[in-house]
Amino acid sequence: MIARQTMLIQREIWEHKSLYDAPLIVAGLLFFSFLTSFVWSLIQGLPFEAAVAGLELGGQHVTLAGSSALIGVSSGTLNLVLAIVVFFYSIDALYAERKDKSILFWRSLPVTDTETVVSKLLTAVIVAPLITVAVVIATQLVLLILFSVALLVGGGNPIALLWSQVPFGQLLMHVIYGFLTASLWFAPFVGYFLFCSSFAKRSALIWVFLPVSVLAILQGIVGQSWSLIRTILSRFSDYPLAAYKPPEFDVEGEDFEEFLKNLDISQLDLMAPGQFLSSPGLWIGFAITALFVAGASYFRRLRA
Repeated sequence: MIARQTMLIQREIWEHKSLYDAPLIVAGLLFFSFLTSFVWSLIQGLPFEAAVAGLELGGQHVTLAGSSALIGVSSGTLNLVLAIVVFFYSIDALYAERKDKSILFWRSLPVTDTETVVSKLLTAVIVAPLITVAVVIATQLVLLILFSVALLVGGGNPIALLWSQVPFGQLLMHVIYGFLTASLWFAPFVGYFLFCSSFAKRSALIWVFLPVSVLAILQGIVGQSWSLIRTILSRFSDYPLAAYKPPEFDVEGEDFEEFLKNLDISQLDLMAPGQFLSSPGLWIGFAITALFVAGASYFRRLRA
């Protein structure tokens, strides 16, 4: 079973190069934009010394804020790329193999339809995020090295001002945690996309939006309710409540500037893996995903 899934997932990566091409291209563009800004600043003679002085004056919190912003830009951008890649991969995964008749070859192998659909689900929910996480980590390291060069140009010590001040291990764990928990939480959407891809005769993209739109409009006209739309949107708003816990601090009677200076919140303290894994919404989502996988397997067998 595991060997067959590994083979099927390798097939998905081989056939769908966008799973790694897209994040690599965007990461390259990010690096090029930062490098261009750095070179342009050198040409214009901008005072890097002022940035170094600001870091020395602000201390760890300013450094942490700056590095977190740098990491946030790369991880946020690549997270968006991941969502787009997974969306188009999922709606095309079962439709394309019928369109190009490659399903006839793959069905000649001793692999069931359910195993094939599950491999596509795992590729979208587990493998694609892991590929993107690897690209995110590599991109962040390259950008931080470029930042270190800027500090050196400004006469600063990057080890003292940057690398020894920021808990990069915690930040990277926070990035990995965010990617993986989000992928698991939004698995029902991937299951639905695969389901639509399994029976669509023409454009799978239309079938993704058409049933939801028609049901939502009918519900609004007949039942004067928009509960379907609210349920879909609540999946997005409920995710941070399930995966994270808010920081606990009390600012009463404390000067706000002093509060910021003494603020020390670990990235690990914000993550709540136990709370996430015990969340009813996660397991309800898994159940819905299983139903969509079963439906996609049925239609794949029927349409072949």
